[in-house]
Amino acid sequence: MKYQDILQNPHFNNLAAIIRVPFNSEHWRKEHNEVPFWTLLDELSEVKTEEHFATNRAEFVNRFGAFLVTLTTADERLAYGEEDLAWFIEQMDGEHALPIISLLFAWFSAPDVTLTPVEVAEITNTAESTWRNKAAAGDIPGAVKRGKQWLLPRSVLRSQGVGV
Repeated sequence: MKYQDILQNPHFNNLAAIIRVPFNSEHWRKEHNEVPFWTLLDELSEVKTEEHFATNRAEFVNRFGAFLVTLTTADERLAYGEEDLAWFIEQMDGEHALPIISLLFAWFSAPDVTLTPVEVAEITNTAESTWRNKAAAGDIPGAVKRGKQWLLPRSVLRSQGVGV
């Protein structure tokens, strides 16, 4: 399995986007202050070491699942499907589990590429106002307004099925 295949996988992208929003958004963490995000992330990090993971894959999968449930319960805009979870569990049973986990942690902690509503509209052949209105309505987690300009996270758009 090539790393590029993992990074382009829609299930991988959706799971990473769910975690990327609170990781990179102080606004999200303040808005959902009932979620002990950093504590949950630390607990997840404890069981991803190679030594621990070799004997406790199930513990990692359970903690990761609980982490996702906590985030998506706090913010319904962050969502995953059964297919995403099935893919993840299948990968955790395979020989590429640790590289996938490493890529997941690197991917969600890296700064996201942002696009303006105009850029998304050009790529998708849709109206710019559609994307501006979705951002203003809170339909795109992690979208931020800088001055008068909305910036939309590419990873979230991809996880929502927008071909960007």
